[in-house]
Amino acid sequence: MIETTKVTSNYKPSDFAVQISGYKNADNPTFNDVMCHEMSSQELAQNLDCDTLTTRVDGGMISQIERDAFKTQSACSKAKSTTKSMPITEQFKKYKEDQLLSKPGGDYFYLDKDTSIIDYQADQSEFVPRVGKDLKDAADNAVNILKDVGMGATMKYVDKDGRIKEAKKVGFIGTLVNFLKDAASGVTLGKYMPNGEKAPDTAPGATKHFFKKVFVDALLKDVVVGIPRSAVHIGEDTAFAAINLAETVPDATIGNFKDGQKITTEVFDDAQVLVDFATDVIPTGEASSRTRAFSFKKGVKGLPLVHNLTEPEKNAESEDNKKDENWKYVRNTPFRKTIESVASLIPTNI
Repeated sequence: MIETTKVTSNYKPSDFAVQISGYKNADNPTFNDVMCHEMSSQELAQNLDCDTLTTRVDGGMISQIERDAFKTQSACSKAKSTTKSMPITEQFKKYKEDQLLSKPGGDYFYLDKDTSIIDYQADQSEFVPRVGKDLKDAADNAVNILKDVGMGATMKYVDKDGRIKEAKKVGFIGTLVNFLKDAASGVTLGKYMPNGEKAPDTAPGATKHFFKKVFVDALLKDVVVGIPRSAVHIGEDTAFAAINLAETVPDATIGNFKDGQKITTEVFDDAQVLVDFATDVIPTGEASSRTRAFSFKKGVKGLPLVHNLTEPEKNAESEDNKKDENWKYVRNTPFRKTIESVASLIPTNI
C-alpha cells in the first residue's frame, strides 16, 4: 500500500447524523419519562431481586423504546430515499484523478511520493519548482517508454476504500514472456503452472486447461490484446512526454502570475486527460476492453456494453473482479461508463 489517506470523500447519506438528530433534544418530556422509568426499574430490580426485563415490560419501557426506534428508522429510510445521486462534477473529478494518477504529468499529482500524492494546495508560485516539475514529468514519461518496451511501467490507482496504491502494467517484452508461459502451461496440460494456479487433476480438466491457456490466454489475451495494448502504452508515454515539455513554455512565462498558473494547469491537465481518454477507447485500449467484455454467468446483464454499464463503481479488488484488470484500477462512475460506452459505439473507420 502506497497511501492510506483517502483521495476523495465518499458520497453517501449520513446515517449517523440522522440517528443523533432523533435524540438530540434531551429536554422533551417523553425522553425524560423513559429515562426515569428505566432507572427506577433497575433500582427496583436491585432492591427486590425481581426480573428487570419483566419490570420494564410491565412499565411500558420496551414499548416506548420500540416507538422511538421506529421513528428513527423511518427518518433514516426517508433520508436515504431522498438522497441525490453523485453530482456530475464529483464524477468528473474522480475520472480526472484516475487518469492523472496513471501517468506522470498532473500539476498537483506527485506520483513519486509515498504520501500527499495528490496535493491541490501545492505552491506553484516559485519558478524553479514549477518548471522543474514539468521537466521531471517529461523525463519520467520518457523512462516509462523504455519500461513499457520491457516488463512494464508502474502506475497509481485508487482502491475500493479510497486509498492510493501502486500497480504494474505489462510491457511488450512482458507480454511475450506471458505468452510463452501460458502456451507452455497449456501444452504440458497443466504440468507447468507459472502463475500459482491450481493444476488440473482430471483428464477433462486438463483438456479444458489446454484450450484455455493456448487459445484464450496465450493467443487472445497475450497476442491479440496484449501486444497492441503495450504499443498503446508506449504511444501514451511519448505523447505525455511531449505535453510535459510543451507545458514548460507557458509555465516559464504566464506561469509567473497566479491566473496564468491556473490557466496553464487546467489546459495541460485536461489535454493529458483527453489524450488518455482517446487511447483508452481505441480498440485494445482499457476502456474498449471494458465496454466489450461479457459474462455468461450474468445472462442479459452480462452482454457486451450492458456488462460494463451494470458494474458498480467501487468494485475494484472485489471478490468477483480482484483478478479482472478491466475494472480493477478505475472508479467506474456513471460518467465514465457513459463517455466510454458512447465512444465504443463510434465506428473505428471514422
